[in-house]
Amino acid sequence: MRSFLQRVIIPVPNSYLNASLLLAILMASLLVVRRIPAAVGVKLKDWAEGPWFPLAAGILAASLMLWQWGGLRAQPVVYDEAAYLLQAELLASGHWSRPSPPDAEAFTQPAVLVIPVLSPKMPPGHALLLALGVLVHLPGLIPVLLVGGAAALLALLARRLAGPGVAAVAIGVWLTQAGQGRWRVSYFSENTTTVLWLLGWWSLLRWRESRSGGWLLLLAAVTGWGAVTRPLTMIAFALPAGIVVIYETIQSRRWRPLGAAIALGSCCLLLVPLQNSMVLGRWDRSPLTLYTRQYLPFDKMGFGYDSTPPLLRMPKMLEEANAGFIDRHKEHVPGALTKILQDRLRVWWASNFSGWRRLFIPFAFLGLFFLPRAAWIGVASAALLYVLYLAYAHEPYWSLYYAEGTTVIAGVISIGVAWFLRRISGNPEFVVAGSFAIAAVVLCWAEPDLSRWRVAVREAQRPLLQLREELAPVAAMRPLVFIRHQPGHDVHQSLVRNVADPAAAQIITAFDLGPESRGVVKAGYPTRPAFVWDERSHTLTPDAP
Repeated sequence: MRSFLQRVIIPVPNSYLNASLLLAILMASLLVVRRIPAAVGVKLKDWAEGPWFPLAAGILAASLMLWQWGGLRAQPVVYDEAAYLLQAELLASGHWSRPSPPDAEAFTQPAVLVIPVLSPKMPPGHALLLALGVLVHLPGLIPVLLVGGAAALLALLARRLAGPGVAAVAIGVWLTQAGQGRWRVSYFSENTTTVLWLLGWWSLLRWRESRSGGWLLLLAAVTGWGAVTRPLTMIAFALPAGIVVIYETIQSRRWRPLGAAIALGSCCLLLVPLQNSMVLGRWDRSPLTLYTRQYLPFDKMGFGYDSTPPLLRMPKMLEEANAGFIDRHKEHVPGALTKILQDRLRVWWASNFSGWRRLFIPFAFLGLFFLPRAAWIGVASAALLYVLYLAYAHEPYWSLYYAEGTTVIAGVISIGVAWFLRRISGNPEFVVAGSFAIAAVVLCWAEPDLSRWRVAVREAQRPLLQLREELAPVAAMRPLVFIRHQPGHDVHQSLVRNVADPAAAQIITAFDLGPESRGVVKAGYPTRPAFVWDERSHTLTPDAP
């Protein structure tokens, strides 16, 4: 999995010739745009300023994700994705947790408690949304809608702050960012918090314009829901936004709407003690804290490696997966912060400005220079996100943690492009038409990248789909299948996945930890015929009584 992520997330550098060719095509497209009839430019500008443009941006983004993912029933690949989907399935069935499975070690799943109950460790905000898709048997529906919603909100925000031309370029740049092609096509919670950041900024902007208490309430709800989804990420959002709200409330002396907003946001936060109580029976004890103590005592904010031994052990394959995490925490010390930041920023730079994306560099600097005042809150949140995560050890290529800030980068670049177009011609219709032309060229030019990410995502799902195909002949028997991973199996992708409802599940999988363990598991599911699936030979054989 590590090699897969590095191959997909960090783009292969392109030559300067490639960038030069793209520049020539962009300039040629602008020459063509200058010759279009004025009436066409006026109609395009009117359409871009209407309600259909944000909707079209959302449909484009959702369609692109659906094409790359392969459908609304795509398999979760990375461990956290699988845990989020399991959590959503539990919530959709009306449960926060399930009883611990027999011989819990055989059902060990990263990011999931198996003792004293079966429950993912995550806060509930993202899974509660995913559960809506699970209820209609389309688990990928919500992630696709979230990506589409993010694109629509980005178009709305960029258009209101800097015009429809800026919005068009921002969508083109955002959809083709090399560092986020894999992350968006997933069940990760950053898809939710990206929408929440954009919706929060939109609410803040509208509140400042109208002083309507409804917009402030929406901002509070967004912040509260984000806090029960990705708490650290929402601190980066809430601090700059909160400073603005408090400052302007002091200026206007309108305290009652602020009090109502704080009350609403606090109500959202009550989901966390509710989850704690429903899962562990204590409002002050979280699944995340317990999971960390059980398996990964070192995996927490701070510096250095905590050598406290875990309370429980994982199967050997999963222990091997933890080795890399341990190394990162051992290296994560205050004296290495400069190198850590450099490594992370190197990935950020490669994601946004490598290869043909070098063309964006001057426009990014121009965009920062001409950035509207209201947009600086986005820059502050994106920068703060990087600063906050300096206190957490992770692989440099794991740029997922900064996904919410990618919309800011796209917006800054697009503002620089719009300034350049205005310098060429002060005609507003030309600026809009030229922006749409540039966005279209960028999307077309990125087609090889988009296709490569599509192939990589499908390839990552292949072992899971292949297992499902090989188990299909016995699926009608509702079997219990013990998975025997071969040596050299990708330790970052387990084929063992827990189910939200064992009584209704067609197939239950567990690690093959030997005859004694298999006997305990079979005793827990006495009505299910047991099989052993061997990854080396891809054979499925009945397990002897």
